[in-house]
Amino acid sequence: MNELKLNEHCEKIKQLIKIVKNKRIKQSEADDILFFIGNMIDEVILKDSTISHRLNINLIKNNRILEIDIKPNKIIPSTKDTHEFLYLLKTLLSLMTIKNYFFNFYIYSEIKMIVNYYINKSTKNKYYDSVNERFAVNELEFHDQLVIYKYLYSIFDKLMFINVFLVNKYNLKTIDIKSNYIFTKDFDSVSMPLFKTTVRKLAFAEYLKTLNKSVSFHYIRKLRNNLEHSFTDPKSKYNIALETELLFILVSRTLIQMHRDLKNDDELIKLIKLNQVNKVKSS
Repeated sequence: MNELKLNEHCEKIKQLIKIVKNKRIKQSEADDILFFIGNMIDEVILKDSTISHRLNINLIKNNRILEIDIKPNKIIPSTKDTHEFLYLLKTLLSLMTIKNYFFNFYIYSEIKMIVNYYINKSTKNKYYDSVNERFAVNELEFHDQLVIYKYLYSIFDKLMFINVFLVNKYNLKTIDIKSNYIFTKDFDSVSMPLFKTTVRKLAFAEYLKTLNKSVSFHYIRKLRNNLEHSFTDPKSKYNIALETELLFILVSRTLIQMHRDLKNDDELIKLIKLNQVNKVKSS
């Protein structure tokens, strides 16, 4: 991924931002944009380690060292160009979210609100996206960055346990309740009754494989563990703005896949009612 190619992606994203920002588009058009964005994220971020390599170099300069060795696939773009790409992608995804073009599931209302909370906070406070500042442990911005990162990361666990609760409560599938579910390994099997079709279930399983193998996902997971368990030197200053943008993008990419593959509210209610009727008949 060289700087020229990244700049080409940025220009395309800018064009889409103008379209989404300035007028109300049809849902079919929104789905086309979501499909385009999803493919771009897969190719540039999930299947390519170059962006993560640049972020890791920058993170070391910001005094957080992860035990991770990332080898770039291609020429490494500058921090400036990398940030422009991530910021524009985040902006487009934010617009698609707040205009309700995707992921409008009642059962995931809390997830949508967490995403909206981050969008709102980062719009009002520029330090969520600032890459040229560093913050010490005695500064408010340091803690705001950490809190929002952990909050966004919690979405993967919340998605998992919402589906476990739903499937178990309405007896949609027999599952073994446990406390150590792993989103990338367990979500598709637990959620089987909630997919639109078998084909869509297979598509989601394929996405989870891509996510699980991704260096970018491994990188944000390592950082989350670092924030939870590693020593923070009070004499140093830190910044995880780029990583938070990347995390938001990966969360949004997952929600796009769910938007494509899972039953909508009406279909889910129909499934639950049908299951309850069948249960009464068999009793």
